Amino acid sequence: MHVGDAVIHDLERYRTEGYPWDEWDLFRAEAPVYWYQREGITPFWSITRYADVKRISGDNETFANGKGRLRLDLAERDQRFWDGYRTRMEERGWDPEEPPDFIYTDRPVHWDMRRLVAPEFTPKAMRSREESLINHAQLYADEFAKKVETEGTADLVEDLAVKLPLATICEMIGASPDDWEQVHAWTAVFFDDPKLMRFAKVNETKKDMRRRMFIEFEEWILEEIADRRATDCSGPDLISILLRSELESEPLTPQQLLGYIRVLIAAGNETTRNAATGGMIALLQHPEELAFLVDHLEEKEMLDNGVEEILRWTSPVIQFARVCTRDIEIGGQIIRAGDHVGIWHASANRDERQFHEPYRFDVTRYPNEHLAFGHGAHFCLGAHLARWELRAFFRTVLPLLPSLRLEGELERVGHLHVGPIQHQMVVSS
Repeated sequence: MHVGDAVIHDLERYRTEGYPWDEWDLFRAEAPVYWYQREGITPFWSITRYADVKRISGDNETFANGKGRLRLDLAERDQRFWDGYRTRMEERGWDPEEPPDFIYTDRPVHWDMRRLVAPEFTPKAMRSREESLINHAQLYADEFAKKVETEGTADLVEDLAVKLPLATICEMIGASPDDWEQVHAWTAVFFDDPKLMRFAKVNETKKDMRRRMFIEFEEWILEEIADRRATDCSGPDLISILLRSELESEPLTPQQLLGYIRVLIAAGNETTRNAATGGMIALLQHPEELAFLVDHLEEKEMLDNGVEEILRWTSPVIQFARVCTRDIEIGGQIIRAGDHVGIWHASANRDERQFHEPYRFDVTRYPNEHLAFGHGAHFCLGAHLARWELRAFFRTVLPLLPSLRLEGELERVGHLHVGPIQHQMVVSS
């Protein structure tokens, strides 16, 4: 294969085969900074080596989030996203040019927005949630084990992995448990899941169904905001905190609140469950690594190392995009002001220049300075939350895995940003 023929944006490939590891290997070896121009996607500089991804991620002034392209996607899907967003904002009488959420901004605005809830995502805050996380995780693990026992089979995703991250972020925003399952359905429409039509009403097209569910999700968020206002915004939940917060001595606008809460729910729900699912699959495919973790379950350091390797191995966030603000040389190539840049986190996490035997799943790997959460100004706000969730999750789930085996095909959604795993059945071994 020649780099000129390599394709790394084919959604069907992501759906049927998973991440294009061979192609990323080729790019890292022969064209680590490559002008990627292919049919169906707006051209961009493809960045595949660890050092370059980290450098670009850490230079927010040169490589900006707030210039309109935050994630790589097919040109048609990009256009559909922006058309839908602007239409919904105009219908509400809001500014269609306001960024959809604070991730689309750069410093100082990004930091001013981020700091509003940052104290709720610190290690100290996570330690205060640890007991609750473990209790929830144990409850869901017990329910899962019961289902396998009674039915002989279960789905690693819907019957287990989705539950802890969904419950945690919904609790943090103060949502009623009665709404959690609907929140799960609403966030599913962010991805072009072939099974999305299960949410459609009679004679409703997929396009109309997606639009309706986007609007329903936003209306629900606005109702949650109204509920908090009715109680003087005095609670400890994230929505109340945002309502009590100010930017430049002014409260957040309804549009800013909607975008902020929407991204907190989506980010808190999707990526961690994919890491949990992918981690369970990896452990079942590497029984010696699973046995090691089970044998060392009470050793915190071993479990922590295992979780970090799961994050590196699964790389639930595939890539982000940036727009260059000034001419700069990277890897012998001149990137011009205005050029788009795609930074492939998953590729960086398999870079042999950074990781010894990167294609070996090693739960004792240390150090393990992966880029699963990004780097720099846009380092994932929920990184500590994800780590604490995954530690609680695997602490309770690991004892169950040796008695299970994978059954049937892994079902994915074709997506360039997060690569959702939709279903993976297991049976008693």
